[in-house]
Amino acid sequence: MVNKSSLGKVINPRFNPTFRIKGQSVVLHPLEMVSVAKENLGEQVGSLEEDGDKIIVALDELLTRWH
Repeated sequence: MVNKSSLGKVINPRFNPTFRIKGQSVVLHPLEMVSVAKENLGEQVGSLEEDGDKIIVALDELLTRWH
């Protein structure tokens, strides 16, 4: 996730969906996704379970339609 204020305008909201976490707008940036060991994560601050479809669409764009 990237703070939306650092990105400016989101050109493709299917590829870069926006979410609210603890009052902040953040954007999924699939090109910057990395794996992180669970023990290196901090405290859980929320859940994007209800937004799962948006995340899947963004990953689909990355893996099958990105040119």
